[in-house]
Amino acid sequence: MQPLASQRLYRYSASTMPTLIKQQAGMLFALMTACGLGAITTQAKIFYADGGNALTMILIRFTASTLVFGLLLLLRHGSFRVARSQRMPLFFLGIIWSGAMICYLVSVESISVSLAVLILYFYPLLVLAYSLIKRQLKASAAVIALFCAAFFGLYLALSGGEIAVDLNGILFAAIAAFGAAFTFLCGARVASSMSPLLMTFWINAIGLLMILPMMAGKLSLPTVGGGSLALGLATVFYLIAILSQFEALARLTAARAAFILNLEPVISILLAGLILNETLSTIQASGVLLVISVVILSLRFKPTDA
Repeated sequence: MQPLASQRLYRYSASTMPTLIKQQAGMLFALMTACGLGAITTQAKIFYADGGNALTMILIRFTASTLVFGLLLLLRHGSFRVARSQRMPLFFLGIIWSGAMICYLVSVESISVSLAVLILYFYPLLVLAYSLIKRQLKASAAVIALFCAAFFGLYLALSGGEIAVDLNGILFAAIAAFGAAFTFLCGARVASSMSPLLMTFWINAIGLLMILPMMAGKLSLPTVGGGSLALGLATVFYLIAILSQFEALARLTAARAAFILNLEPVISILLAGLILNETLSTIQASGVLLVISVVILSLRFKPTDA
């Protein structure tokens, strides 16, 4: 079957965009994704403290995303149809993306949040390994060193506080990491030939269908206005982040996009200090600086290098 007209137009515009501009736009979208996802954490803490829970937050974000992106498609007179060849990849992408998010939330019920985040952010290394094996990325000591340095920086940044360990929690966090890696690898292939707006709509619609059966007796809204505001802000940040993520994957390799997303936990840590008055130890501060430094350094690489 021939691609739909809107998808042919998107493929044409993406392929004819100058490489440098395409890469710069992709990096900007990746940075917006990191900032958006990172900003959710502090708002989530406020929401939970005021009586909310994680499943409710996910339900609201999936519902809002489906409605907002669906409305944008209607306003742009876009089609909701997906080419037959892309339906199964998109379906599995939605299932795995949503499943990874749910597994991550389950993991933090039994292990420390810092440990869960560290395990989750092993996924850029998984993306790197796959890209090297498939020769989608040229192997070099510099690229491998940057990825390892970023992971070590996250280890330092997340090293504060007590560590609670549970095998089930570690397993769920590991599943989330593999799911995130799959999202970037598969998402980069699908986003290169499909409108990111259409792609984002269907992924969130699939997530909404997945979360609804889990909500029986789980809905918990905040009891004060601060929690409701935090929920609204977290939802807006998610809308920006999720669309930016697939806009980035339409322009960057999976490895480069995943590497820039190492900034997300760092942004969460910095915002927690500004908004929640959490303090950083010297070791944590050095980890934050290391991650920021290697990401800035990576932006100087040529498009073929990462």
